[in-house]
Amino acid sequence: MARTATLTMSDKSYSVGLKKLDRKKIYGWSKIDIYDDSDQSCTLASIADGQYVLPSGSITLAGFNPKGEYIAKSSLVGVDEEGKKVEKVPSIFDEPASLTKTDLDEFLSLNIKSVYQLGVEEGKEELLGLLEGGDIYHFPFNYRADYEADDAFLLTGAGEVFAVVGKRPNWNISAWKIRKRRFRKSLKRKLLKKMILILECSKKGVQYAIH
Repeated sequence: MARTATLTMSDKSYSVGLKKLDRKKIYGWSKIDIYDDSDQSCTLASIADGQYVLPSGSITLAGFNPKGEYIAKSSLVGVDEEGKKVEKVPSIFDEPASLTKTDLDEFLSLNIKSVYQLGVEEGKEELLGLLEGGDIYHFPFNYRADYEADDAFLLTGAGEVFAVVGKRPNWNISAWKIRKRRFRKSLKRKLLKKMILILECSKKGVQYAIH
């Protein structure tokens, strides 16, 4: 059964499924296969110390304490600048995310990383009405629990609801005012490309698998 997330606003809640939009699922992708003189398939390998051939998967990262003892990743904890322990921000599937009304400037400052189509189980028309009326909503987004959440904004297009996920720049006010116009133009182009992708998906009838 596909996992669902819960978005809340005032006394209302919306249960949604998330489908990540991916260009590969529309346009496909290419793969290069390499063969030797005997038509045997070649695999990627690395050379260590100029003499050791290490096949793919032979190298990994590991952590050790000052005594040289191995440290499991599960035992590591995050700390802030003062050395105090910080807790992870839960996955959007584990705890409800609160929708906060925001403005266009906040959204246009976003450095977009990914776009998800939301399958709204109940209240879709109500949510579409708010978005089509010009409202913009922000919520913290983590597909998996992590020490820092991404920023997500709700948009609508072709009668569907989408979450645009990324990071807002950590600028001071004066820097933001200076650079805002440049980012408006560049981010509008990025958003336009995303919306074209969405429309092409709709026309081709592409079904996305839930990630």
